Amino acid sequence: MTTVGGDSAERAEPSATSGRAKPAGRRQYWVVLLAIYCVGFAIYGALPYVPFDPTKSRSIIRPDIPIHFPILAIHVLTGAIAMSLAWLQVWPWLRDNHPRIHRRIGWVYFLAGVIPSGLLSLPVAALSTAGQSLRMSLFTLGILWLGTTILGFRAALQRKIADHQKWMLRNVALTTVIITARPIFFVNLYGISWLLPDTYSVDSVQTFNEAFATGIWGAFVVHLVFVEWFVLRSRPRLSNSARRRRSSSSEQGS
Repeated sequence: MTTVGGDSAERAEPSATSGRAKPAGRRQYWVVLLAIYCVGFAIYGALPYVPFDPTKSRSIIRPDIPIHFPILAIHVLTGAIAMSLAWLQVWPWLRDNHPRIHRRIGWVYFLAGVIPSGLLSLPVAALSTAGQSLRMSLFTLGILWLGTTILGFRAALQRKIADHQKWMLRNVALTTVIITARPIFFVNLYGISWLLPDTYSVDSVQTFNEAFATGIWGAFVVHLVFVEWFVLRSRPRLSNSARRRRSSSSEQGS
């Protein structure tokens, strides 16, 4: 899989006069930030559900549907697995230098993370008590998440590596939507109550639900535009010899 850091390495192959290429770790510093972003939120999101106690749930549980909490808890816990491994799926150094480890982590990411969490996201969305706007945002996220998972998984099995990389970039962008939705949510919640205090109140359940739904839709736009416009659109097509030269320079730098 290829990401922003990998693209910069592809665009700028070392020349004879430029000296030795920078080590891969220095070129891909963004991986550390992405790892903190993913793992930190995964821990934060999963902790209340580890005891499997409905009273600790961050979402309202419907008492008339006993299976609601188990579905939600398993969705969150498997989603935490996917989120914890997402950054590894788009780390060029790991993919290029340790492809076997990359593939094994990918199997865990798919089978123990994205697929079960994505499937359970659909009933979680349907059972949400937070209104139709939030329900549809969660449902749309679940469908797109599963769709990119299936397409990425199929491309890997068919050895279509370039297609696999593209679908995995989109998939990881969707995996992390729920993280970026939080700051957008808070901006919406407090911003709209400040601009329109007579219409919206921070203490209002309706305002809270609308702000969270807006956060998810906003994160959708930010993540997918970033991947499609700034990452995939700017990626050059390299010949096989160019890819071999890039792999050789990465090994020397590491």
